[in-house]
Amino acid sequence: MALLLKHQTGEQFITRLREAYRNSERERLVLIAKWLLARIQAGDVTDAQCRTAFGLNTTQWNTMKTKMQNAVTAYNAVQAAQGE
Repeated sequence: MALLLKHQTGEQFITRLREAYRNSERERLVLIAKWLLARIQAGDVTDAQCRTAFGLNTTQWNTMKTKMQNAVTAYNAVQAAQGE
C-alpha cells in the first residue's frame, strides 16, 4: 500500500519521522526503523530523502540503515522465539 499524505509533503513527513526516531528508544525505535525500511523498500520514501532528513552523508546513512536493519532483524527474532 502506497504512502498517501493528505496534509503534509513527503519532506515534512520524513522530517517528523526523523524527530520521532531521534526521541524514541527500545521497541518504539525499532518499530519506526522497521516501518521506515519497509517504506524505502516499497519506494514510498527514498534514501536521499532520509539522508537529508537525518542530516547524513551517504556513508553515514548507509551505516545508520545497517544499524536499523540489524535492530529489526534482532526484534523479529525475539518476536518469533518460542519455548521448547
